[in-house]
Formats: sequence, C-alpha cells, structure tokens
Amino acid sequence: MSGLVIAGMMFFSSCSDDTTTPGDIHPSMNFVGGAGYVSGDAQMNIGTVFTVGLNAFSSTESNAKLSKLTITRIFDNKPFVLLDSNLNVTQFSIDVNIDANAKAGTENFVFTITDKDNQSRELSFIITTVDVSGPGPINTFSMKIMGAQGSSTGSSFASIDGSVYGGAEAKTNAAKVDWLYFYGASNLATIAAPDDADAAAVFTNATYGLQTWSVLNSTRFKRVTDAIDWDAITDDAVIVAQTASGVDQTKINNLDITDILAFQTVGGKKGLIRVEEITGTTAGTITISVKVQQ
Repeated sequence: MSGLVIAGMMFFSSCSDDTTTPGDIHPSMNFVGGAGYVSGDAQMNIGTVFTVGLNAFSSTESNAKLSKLTITRIFDNKPFVLLDSNLNVTQFSIDVNIDANAKAGTENFVFTITDKDNQSRELSFIITTVDVSGPGPINTFSMKIMGAQGSSTGSSFASIDGSVYGGAEAKTNAAKVDWLYFYGASNLATIAAPDDADAAAVFTNATYGLQTWSVLNSTRFKRVTDAIDWDAITDDAVIVAQTASGVDQTKINNLDITDILAFQTVGGKKGLIRVEEITGTTAGTITISVKVQQ
C-alpha cells in the first residue's frame, strides 16, 4: 500500500462500551492516542508512514450493528476513498498505516463509521506535509517474479516492501497491492492497477477475484521513453523527473524486455519498474526490478 496497510483488526460480537450519550442513536468512535499513533493535526515529511488507531462501537441506545468503515483523504480539494470496508459487528479496533502525501501541502483525513440504521459518526484531522531539500532515498527490489493469471506464482505486487501475493493472500493484502500482472489476448504482457477494467475481467475468481477485494488501489503508470541508466539510480531524482507528468494510465500493455514504466501509488509514492524477462503467456511469468521512494 502502499497508501494504506491494515496493521491489525479485532472484531467483537458483543458490546460493553458505555461511551454513547443516553438518547444518542449514533455509533461512537475514537482515535487511539499515545506514542506511535497520530490522533490529531500533525506535520511530517512527505511520504512518511504514520499509524492511526481507531475504536468504534454501536450505539447503546439502538444497538444497531456497525456496517461500514470509510477512510477518505482530500488533497488539493480532490477526495480519494482510501478504504471502504463492509462490517457486521457491534465494536472493533483497528490500526491503519498510511503514507503521508508525496507532495508538500495540507491533506484532510476523514474517518466515518456507519451502522445498519444508516447513522454515522465522523472524525478527522489534517496532515501537513513538508518537502526536504535534495533527492530522497529509495528502496530497490530486484528480479521479482510475478505470475500471469494462469500461473501458480502470485500476480500481485506491493511496492511498499516488494512482496508478491497470489490468490487469497492477495485479497487479504489488497490495501498493499499496487499492481497485477496478466497476459491478455490483445493486451499481451500487461501490468495493471487493481482498479483497471481489464484486470477486473481477468481476475474473476469467485472467492478472491478483484470483485471481492475491499480495496482496489488506483496506481497510475506511464511508459518511459527517455534513455535511463537503471544502475545509476541511487536516489529519487530520476524518479521525480520521470513522474512529473503523464502518469495517468491504469495499465501498460504489450510489455517487452527492457521496458521501463513510471508509476505513482495512491499514497503519492513514485517509482520506476524495469521489465527484466517475460516467459510464456497466460501461465507464464514476468520478472521485474523496482525502484521506489521510501
């Protein structure tokens, strides 16, 4: 997730919370405070990962079960739904790891819990991101193998830590997945965002297909046409230059060896992908190397 990682969630089938004001039919929610958590307005460097802890409870007046948790981030007056998760519990606790925006500015984060009576409670805070001078550090993931839709090798990639996921594991880690690999009849070798329409038509397993994921990250791509010295990239200077404009595609198809793609995650992190090898078709694999902002 890049963008968002669910660090832990606990659900409870009964409710003993007494925080609801008598007569209040709305659910209740509070931030977790203390060391390691952000629970109010804060300033941080761009791309910093921060943790938000939430506790939510059904109204003790209505006892209506909690049905949905929504997390929305708003930057430059543009809202983006980071998480929209269906629930059926009376209370829960969750830790969410979020990447601060990769651009300097102010971003509003809104957390909304809704119950089955369509009553809701909302919390929010503002994160002000600041840029530091000079090129930033990057993570490098070399020779990562991803399988196409018919392969036993995982098709999903998380640029936050270089993990490759497949099947049910990809669904569980949907908030981390930045792209998938498939081989199509006309698209051929393709890297696509989880919210890409063609990817949705390929990964349709009834149990863990994309239509069952709680989060479909809207990573965006651009095919790089400039000459790039891959081995010389040791910080994010080239990455920033290549992602300055045109990173607006949900997928890049007809991939070939040595192709380089620029990408930006929903959390604003930017990076480059180099195609190292392509083998087979729908049951084949692609080998990639990735350089991404920390």
